[in-house]
Amino acid sequence: MFRALDMMREVNERAAAGENIMRMGAGQPCFGAPEEALDYARATITSDPRQGYTEAVGMLSLRERIAQHYEEYYGAKANPANMVISVGSSGGFLLVFLAAFDAGDKIAITTPTYPAYRNILQTMNLQVVEIETLAKDNYQPTVELLENCGQEFDGLIINSPSNPAGTMLSDNELEKICNWCDEKGIRLISDEAYHGITYGKKAQTALKYSDNVIVLNTFSKYFAMTGWRLGWVSVPADLQDRMKKLAESLFVSPPTISQNLAYKIFDHMDVLDSYVAYYHKNRDILMTELPKAGFKNFTNASGAFYVYADVHHLTNNSEDYCRRMLDEALVSTTPGVDFDVERGHQAIRICYADSTENIIEACTRLKKWQS
Repeated sequence: MFRALDMMREVNERAAAGENIMRMGAGQPCFGAPEEALDYARATITSDPRQGYTEAVGMLSLRERIAQHYEEYYGAKANPANMVISVGSSGGFLLVFLAAFDAGDKIAITTPTYPAYRNILQTMNLQVVEIETLAKDNYQPTVELLENCGQEFDGLIINSPSNPAGTMLSDNELEKICNWCDEKGIRLISDEAYHGITYGKKAQTALKYSDNVIVLNTFSKYFAMTGWRLGWVSVPADLQDRMKKLAESLFVSPPTISQNLAYKIFDHMDVLDSYVAYYHKNRDILMTELPKAGFKNFTNASGAFYVYADVHHLTNNSEDYCRRMLDEALVSTTPGVDFDVERGHQAIRICYADSTENIIEACTRLKKWQS
């Protein structure tokens, strides 16, 4: 299941029917792509209305621009030949799991985590190994946790900043995990979808520490291109040919107009950074107001646009709790069981990528609802 999307669908239907719902459920930016970048995309349609297929792995100019971004932003070397433009990072995961693993392989995910990992892996007859992370470690894995989990696996997925917790791996721990996976022969997959959306220290890419890592990113979050459905993958040399052949057969090519927009959007990161400053303001409001609404334990998120709250003192059924919150307070959030099957019944995810006015109103409603 993917309850966040189920909830979004219902909220959309109810909003269309006239209900004034504060949306803190689905994780998507409240902004669109910068206007100047959109102007460039419009111009490409005018000059080339056909917008035909590109290479299956994406336009070379875009792959070169992404590689340039890694050098400028992270100080990390990236090879355009290793880049694959995908139909969202979701399409990238399909390609990666098919290219890197065989049926029956064991892939570790660290809970709480993005539910689509589990769902996609299971559809491919890959075995999911769930490793519980702890609040004291910011719900992020450590080498010590991986060493002592008592399970073996062929691949490991990490996500920093994370969905749902909004927490980050330190550069030191990320490097240690990369080295540990290289030593163990474990295929490491680093989902870096929320890079760029950080409050303080920026997130480091796993490409800085390993030539064997698979890195995925998306234009949906920091770049605010959610509905344009575009992402990218950086893969080691041994997977390049397999990724290309899979992309050709599964997708033919990524959307051409989306690639044109993505190519230009790197020129407007000042606008994108202003979006992040806006999310930061909303986050700080939540840090102050959530305790007043009865939430005692929640992540002091340093990235993404989520807070993960422990609500065990309020409920043992997060699905029912979120349902009542929607029906009675007209505030939508996401039940934690989406992200952690075992412990998520006592947790919820709160997204603050909405207007500041709506975040304040949502907090007012929650304080009244739980008073």
